[in-house]
Amino acid sequence: MLDVTAKRLGQLVSPSPEGEPFWQALAEHRLSLPRCRACTRTFFYPRAICPRCGSRELEWVTASGNGTLYSFCVHFRSFIPGLADAAPFATALVDLDEGPRVTGFLVGVPEDPELIACGVRVRAEFLDTGDGTSMLAFRPAPQQPSTA
Repeated sequence: MLDVTAKRLGQLVSPSPEGEPFWQALAEHRLSLPRCRACTRTFFYPRAICPRCGSRELEWVTASGNGTLYSFCVHFRSFIPGLADAAPFATALVDLDEGPRVTGFLVGVPEDPELIACGVRVRAEFLDTGDGTSMLAFRPAPQQPSTA
C-alpha cells in the first residue's frame, strides 16, 4: 500500500500570502477554501480575486473533505527536495463536493497503478510533517453497502 508518512516528507511548502489561510487550516486538520461573496463560487488555488467574476470580496469556508478521484500519478522516484525519500508515493487530483479540483497525496492505495481506479470516492486526511506544516492527502472512502 502507498502511504506517505510524515517522517519521509521534507520541507515542501513556501506559501504565498493569498494561500496562508489554506496552510493554517491544514495545520489545524481542516480543509479551508476561498469562496467569492459576490458569486458564491468556491475555488482553488487561493488568489486575490475570484476567477469567475473578478470580485475581491472573498471569504474562507471549511470544506467537507469529501470528493471524487479525478486522476492520479504513482511516483516511484522523485528528484524534488522533500519528496526524494518519500518515494514511492501517489499524488491525486480530486474533485471536491464543494466544486473545486484540488491536488494532494493519495494514500491507502496499492502501489500498482493498474489497481487504482478514477471515479472512486475519497476523503481528506492530513499529514503532519517534521517542519510544522501539514500536507493534504486523500484516502479512498469505505464502500457503502448497496441498498438495491
